[in-house]
This record gives sequence, C-alpha cells and structure tokens, in this order.
Amino acid sequence: MKTFAIFCISLILGSASLSAEVEVVFENPSVFRDIDFRYQGNRQGQKVYLPEIEQYILKQGKKCLLDGQSLKMTITDIDLAGEFEGWRPLPWDDVRIVKGIYPPRMTFSFELLAEDGTVLKSGEEHLVDLNFDFRVRTNNIDDLYYEKAMIRDWLQQLNSED
Repeated sequence: MKTFAIFCISLILGSASLSAEVEVVFENPSVFRDIDFRYQGNRQGQKVYLPEIEQYILKQGKKCLLDGQSLKMTITDIDLAGEFEGWRPLPWDDVRIVKGIYPPRMTFSFELLAEDGTVLKSGEEHLVDLNFDFRVRTNNIDDLYYEKAMIRDWLQQLNSED
C-alpha cells in the first residue's frame, strides 16, 4: 500500500512539472469596443469581466493544451454578445439586449510554444461566433456564457492539425 501511495504521488508531482502554462494580457482595455455593463459606458465591466475572462482562459487553456506547452495571448479587443439599445425607454436603456445581430467578437494575437520554446503556432485571431444564439444555453446566470463558449471552441481546436 505504501509503495502504491508513493507511486501515485510521484505521478502527480511528475505531471505537475509538465503541465501547460497560459499567459493572458489585455492590451489597452480602455479602447475595447464593448466591455461595459451599462449603456452610458462607465467602464466598470473592465473590473468585472476582464478578470473573469482571464481566469476562464487560464483554466480552459490548461485543460486543452498538451503537457509542456505554453500559450501566450494578447487580447486587443472584445465585443460582448448583445448591445445596449439606448433608444429604449427607461429602465430598458441599461439592459443588454442579446440578439443574433449582436454576436460576441474577440481579437487577439497568440503564440503556442512547445516545452523547448519552439513556436508551434502563432498569429492573430478575429473570433466571431455568428451562431451564438443557436447554442443550447445550460447556464442562465453567466453573463459571459457566449464569450466563454467561443473561447472554449477556439482553445479546443488549437492543437488540431490545420
């Protein structure tokens, strides 16, 4: 039993050293197209949504990358699903209206590196999920459900052959 426990611990410690690394940088978030949660543009969404997006990318990235790989993402623009339609009467002017004509968008550059530092993939991505409103939404309390689904789809195909 003692040998089995030592074996399990060595497997856990051995795989931890090979785990994937993910780094996320938001470049100039004050000019992001749409990261607010109010029509008047109070920019509070930066304080709430950007850390949540970063944590999601870190968590999902570690699941989707192979051991030893590292991913560096520099996000340059975000446009959340939906829009504030300021022409609506009070109190609806501060409600994000989610329709198919307002898809989530994200622009970023990335580098996928092997364990030895060689670049496996790199480039600039302009993600747009035009079919976001056809997704079966299983979580009605997540404000970033559609953005997270778009990011997850991209991360899952990252190691696929082109």
